[in-house]
Amino acid sequence: MKKIVLLAIACMVGLHAFPQRFFHSLGFPVFIDRTSSKSVTSVGLTYSIRYNVVERENMSLSLGIPFSFGGSGHSPGKKTDWYYDLDGNMIYYATDEDEEGPFTKARAMVDIPLVIQFNFGAFSTGAAKNSMGFFAGGGLGYHYGPVNVTHKDPRNNTFIDSTMQHSVGPMANAGIRIGLGKKKNGAIELKGSYMKSFTRRRADIYGITLLYLFYTGKSND
Repeated sequence: MKKIVLLAIACMVGLHAFPQRFFHSLGFPVFIDRTSSKSVTSVGLTYSIRYNVVERENMSLSLGIPFSFGGSGHSPGKKTDWYYDLDGNMIYYATDEDEEGPFTKARAMVDIPLVIQFNFGAFSTGAAKNSMGFFAGGGLGYHYGPVNVTHKDPRNNTFIDSTMQHSVGPMANAGIRIGLGKKKNGAIELKGSYMKSFTRRRADIYGITLLYLFYTGKSND
């Protein structure tokens, strides 16, 4: 996590030194944290910065950090429930579940992957003014978001609790890029992503993001 943040700071510091290799995007992501219990959907905002390490005509190899933040649900409050333990005592507890399943309570979401990406066609480089392009890549992801966890009481009755989890694991993304206007000064990106968590509850995190890319450097035309 610290290395990712330090890399982001280093990229921002170097922005003015190498403006022709930097690309920025703003957009709206949707993430689904999927476990064996009910999946949870989060929405938010994304700011993505990409630096081209290698450029060859209409293709490039880049290093990027798409930073997303947002949240999910609302806050309905806790529900009190109870069960009998093995000695016949009534045990009360607070739960996030009602008769229809777990509450979708208000929870935050942060997603910060470090991505090595191949870019082809539109905006793969500052000089590439193609109408369309695509990209694909992978790297290491960090995700902090909502998950639903199944618990069992001593009598093997189950209930689902809504909680939060830090997740780290390999990720991959891919998408298309469509240049806008005659001068192709911007582009629309549609990106899908997937991250496999190595943490305890092993959430699978799916994402889809719609972005607007704007290029701040000068083209080589």
